[in-house]
Order: sequence, then structure tokens, then C-alpha cells
Amino acid sequence: MGSTSAQSTEGGLGRRDLIKRSAAVGLISVPAMGFLSACASGGGTSNDQVEKGVKSEKNPLGVNESAELDFVLFDGGFGQQYAKDAIKLFEANYPKAKVKFTPTQKITTELQPRFNGGTPPDLIDNSGAEQMDMGVLVGQKQLTDLTPLLDAPSIDDPSKKVRDTLRPGIVEMGQFDGEPCWMLNYAYTVYGVWYSQKALDSLDAKYPETWDEMLAVCEKAKKKGIAPWTYAGKHPYYLPFSLYPMIGKVGGREVLDAIDNLEPKAWEHPAVKACFEAYYELFKKGYILQGTPGLDHNQSQTAWTEGQALFIPNGSWVENEAAKTMPADFDLAVSAPTGLDSSDKMPFGTLWAAGGEPFIV
Repeated sequence: MGSTSAQSTEGGLGRRDLIKRSAAVGLISVPAMGFLSACASGGGTSNDQVEKGVKSEKNPLGVNESAELDFVLFDGGFGQQYAKDAIKLFEANYPKAKVKFTPTQKITTELQPRFNGGTPPDLIDNSGAEQMDMGVLVGQKQLTDLTPLLDAPSIDDPSKKVRDTLRPGIVEMGQFDGEPCWMLNYAYTVYGVWYSQKALDSLDAKYPETWDEMLAVCEKAKKKGIAPWTYAGKHPYYLPFSLYPMIGKVGGREVLDAIDNLEPKAWEHPAVKACFEAYYELFKKGYILQGTPGLDHNQSQTAWTEGQALFIPNGSWVENEAAKTMPADFDLAVSAPTGLDSSDKMPFGTLWAAGGEPFIV
């Protein structure tokens, strides 16, 4: 384990000293990651509404079996096939219904005008860099309460309700102020630091648990001509996929709760300062792949799969998104974020995982 008195670069305060010298003692939970807000304005509803279908054991939600379904999917890391498979099932159950399927990455650009005009799609995977602001959509009563879906029998096991098949926290993530569920996350995402186990083994190293160990592994990689880190510089919200959970590990989940709840001076918590200081060391010591600030997610992932960089902060969609450039013997691995030292509030291995790909109706 690393020394608790380890000094940061340039002779500054030791990482743990930053915590000792700060008065704040608030600790935190994982934020809901509403990084990018869109402005969905207007509150009109379409007059072009179809009649409801007849509820039955086979059709518990009363779907109109001949109505067209307008489905817009965020075309991201999980690809389109899972949506196409669902469409096949829908059309098999409702052969008179047609599905208009539109994959796109420009959710807000393409859909905001439709919401404003009162003609939004029926089903939307509201994800990606252009994700619409859920709070705005809920506040303007633009969405359908998904409680009937949660209470419907599961397709795989009709003896269970849909809500009983979901991972803990998924229903709550779709609620606002404790109100009914307005969105349902489809994918369960693991966030952390991703790497090739083969590449790490080639350095005769194990995944670092403390920041001193991280710096030592980075130095080994650099000497072998491998950049220790890269990330999606054009999409800075990728960096918190490892930085945020590190803050929670060091200071406790309450620190992330405070950030998420916009509490005064939450960002001034000593754990936040210590983790930012740690990440600054990566830059200061030349451990970031040159040109990283100008790379998007695909470019940074390609550099990583090609062996130009050892570590990348990401979510579990990366396995599919980077599959085309990932060698067969890459030996993909992910780890919970490295901490500072043994006095962190949470043990090594504390992982951030949460629902992703929020679907709305």
C-alpha cells in the first residue's frame, strides 16, 4: 500500500494533506450524470392520437394492434441490433402494426422541434451527448407514466411483474421527486478504468490499488513507449466515469451526494481536491497520450485498442463500441477506480454501476 504522506508533484501538499487541511467533512453518492442539458420547450400535445387497444392476457398494456409505432433509438455503443430484434417481436405480436424506426445520435437536434410541435415519437432511447433534459420533459408533462409497464407481467416469467425483474435502483432512477416512473433504463452499465490484461501483464504489473501504485505502473508503461492514459477529450464527461467514483472512494458516497444535490461548496470538499490533484499528476508527469484533448470517444478507444495507451475511463458499452478494432487476444478487463491510499473511506473494489440507455414514452 502507498504511503499516506506521499507528496504530489512540484513539491506541493501531499495528497492526504489536502484532506487534513480542509475543514469540510461531507461525504457522497454516485451522481445521476445529467451532464448535458437540452432545452425541450413548449408543452403542446398532438391531436393525432390513436384509440387504445383492448387489454388481455396477451396484451396487458392495451396496445392498439394496428397503430404505427414511431421509435427513435440513440445509435451508440450498444448498436442497433437489440432494437431491431425487439421490433421483430413487436411486429410478430401485432402484424397489422408498422414500426417506423429511426436510429440517430442527434436526439435533441432532431426531436426537440417535434416535441415543440406536439408530434414527438412514441418511443425514444433518450441517450448520448444530445440527451434531452429529463427534468424539463417531466416538468412540462411531455412523458407517459410507465407504472403500468412496471406492473405488467414479465415476458420471461409471467408470475413476476416487470418491476420485480429489475436491478435495485432502476425504478428510482426513473422517478422525479418520488413521483411515478417516467423513464426505464435498459442497460446496466459498469463504469471504471478499462484496460487490456495482456498489456498489463506485459509490464509485469497488477492493476494499481493506490495512487502511488498507479504512478509506478504509469512510469513502467511510459518507459516501454506506451502512453499510460487516454480519454475522449472532445467529450469531457468521459473522464468522470473514473474520477467521480474515485472521489466517492476517497471521501465516501456522501461527497457525491452533495455534488449531485448541488450543495454549497460541494466541489470544495477535500476529497474532490485530492482526486483532482491526483489526476493532475497524470498530466504533469506526461502520462496522457499526446493529442488526447482533441480525440472523440471512437478515436481515443481506437488508440487504446491499438496499444497506444494502457488505461481508458469508460462504461461497459465500450466492449461493443470498440469491438471492430479490438484484437482477439486483447483480454479486455475493467477495474474499480484506483484510490489514494489505505485511509480512503471505501475499500478498493468499490465499483460504480448504474442504469443507462433511458427509454421514454
